[in-house]
Amino acid sequence: MPTITAETHVARPAAQVWAAVRSAATLASQAPHVVDVRADGASTHWTVLLNGSEVAWEQRDDVGPGTVLRFTQITGDLEEMSGSWEVAEAAGGARVRLTIVFELGVDGLAPLLEPIWAQSLQAHAEALLRVVPAGSENL
Repeated sequence: MPTITAETHVARPAAQVWAAVRSAATLASQAPHVVDVRADGASTHWTVLLNGSEVAWEQRDDVGPGTVLRFTQITGDLEEMSGSWEVAEAAGGARVRLTIVFELGVDGLAPLLEPIWAQSLQAHAEALLRVVPAGSENL
């Protein structure tokens, strides 16, 4: 399954950044490509623009151990999707890493479509990371 990873440094205390990441739905609503995101207990419902189309899924969110938030798609437009947000202490602030593993579920077309979707999910991850500094300012 293809895996994408995006990482950024945030010049804020790791605990403050972790609080923002744990509120991923609130944080993500600031990203321009996110059409809708709603937290509902231990799951989050997402609708985002990827490849010019709306892509939707519901994911189960599991916190821990430590400053790791794991997610697994329960239902959605992709065959499978999972990943994690990780926050770690770093010089002058915190390092945030977002990893996404996905499976399209289109056997014969996977070699053609997976690189396109990997680029779109990479852009999605990087856009989410760009809103982390602003999202952690007021916490």
